[in-house]
Amino acid sequence: MELPPQRRSIRYNGYDYSMAGYYALTICAHNKAHIFGSLATGESLQPSSLGEVTLLELAAVPEHFPTVKLDAWILMPNHLHCILVLTRNQVVAINTVVGSFKSRCFTQWRKQLLAANQPAPASCWQRDYYERIIRDASELESYRRYIIDNPNRW
Repeated sequence: MELPPQRRSIRYNGYDYSMAGYYALTICAHNKAHIFGSLATGESLQPSSLGEVTLLELAAVPEHFPTVKLDAWILMPNHLHCILVLTRNQVVAINTVVGSFKSRCFTQWRKQLLAANQPAPASCWQRDYYERIIRDASELESYRRYIIDNPNRW
């Protein structure tokens, strides 16, 4: 039996992702499909049912993880950009927060689809996510601007 190819990790080897700090994240839809809503030039996202679930679950992250705060975020048709803040060292790791968030979104959306007698796909999320450890105030401000301006670049 042939094993699947090993994926190269995009994480910093040896870095503790449960350390307090700011983290810029990009989480993409499965196959980068436009499933979170639609976006017309100069307008805000008109969320789909999955987009609404995603926004609700994103807002609930600090309820599920009291040592995590949301700094800035934008939901786009096929991805989410956000800045998460871990406020205390070694309480929760970024991968735990992201995994829980993705699972809650998919579970809620799947329930909606099944209740409407619609087929539910195996996932709505790309397998992994992209993260950047924000190292200083200048970089933080740059990521905030990027998030705010993202719809204008769409």
